[in-house]
Amino acid sequence: MYMSTNFWVSMPIIRNIVLGTDCTPQQIENICKAGGITLAELEDASYRLPLEQNCAIMEAALTVSGRKNLGLEIGKKTTSVVLGITGHLMQTSKDVFTALESLQQFTAAFTRLYNFYIEVKEQDLYYYCEPLPLWNEISPETARQSVDMAYAGTLHILFLLTGKRLPLKKLMYRYTRVHDTSLHEELFKCRPAFNESCNCMVFSMSDMQTPVIGYNKELNEVFKKLLEEELAREKKGIDFSGEVRQSILKHADHSFPKLEEIAGYLHITGRTLQRKLQAENTNFRMVSDQIKHELACNLLRHGNLTISQISDKLGYTDPSTFQRAFRDWTGASPSAWRKTIN
Repeated sequence: MYMSTNFWVSMPIIRNIVLGTDCTPQQIENICKAGGITLAELEDASYRLPLEQNCAIMEAALTVSGRKNLGLEIGKKTTSVVLGITGHLMQTSKDVFTALESLQQFTAAFTRLYNFYIEVKEQDLYYYCEPLPLWNEISPETARQSVDMAYAGTLHILFLLTGKRLPLKKLMYRYTRVHDTSLHEELFKCRPAFNESCNCMVFSMSDMQTPVIGYNKELNEVFKKLLEEELAREKKGIDFSGEVRQSILKHADHSFPKLEEIAGYLHITGRTLQRKLQAENTNFRMVSDQIKHELACNLLRHGNLTISQISDKLGYTDPSTFQRAFRDWTGASPSAWRKTIN
């Protein structure tokens, strides 16, 4: 089972998805049941769901509602309230740019399944919306729908913050082209580009100076301090091996990251990384192998990848080496293990 302590999404976001289907009460209960939660838990804002439950609920929502553009339809109604204190921080920001900076800085306060970040390139602002790489592997359709939701949700939230419809210069998706893009073009006023290297919305920097209607410097500082304290408390509860683990999972996209890469992401040397892990009676190989074991099981359980493809994704140069490692972890070959859970 995926580690909920490492990657999770807050319940208000899940509630927004479930209720956003506009399904009947019985259908909503069925969607919750598919994700292993109760209706009472759906109302618990402090509840956190791991990746697998998030995917199960989204898959059920798509199936039960029958809507091919569910992500876009939910996103266009989404408000910043679902982001908790981060949403309040955005509502009290000075302008659009600082609101998006706040979202980038405090994404981890409402989800660890996503990376939202911005980049200024000449006269444009690139706003990236990237689901956890493993999400793309085990449930690519819900990952794509989540990007639709993030895109439409961002535009709607920015409209609510400013009272203005901010135009897009470009809209990019990692995913293959969907058959009908008419709703995309209606909402975003531009034609989406697919099979790109990233999920990204491109705005003009001149529009980033648009004032936020509810700007309140004093309140903004209060919300920011609350978020900083919350994240600091959570960080104290994570040991260094946990940080390494999170970084590996966060960057396990096209290939499995090596020691030197993770050290670079953590802004330390490879030797320092190993020394700090040794102080916790572990090492990079042990942490890496534990993650490879979990990823392999998730990919075998949910994905359609072949054994050879999974081996390659986990960084093994030879599938037989992966198969020996998997047998050491589970006592069975990957193909035999897959048959037992299907």
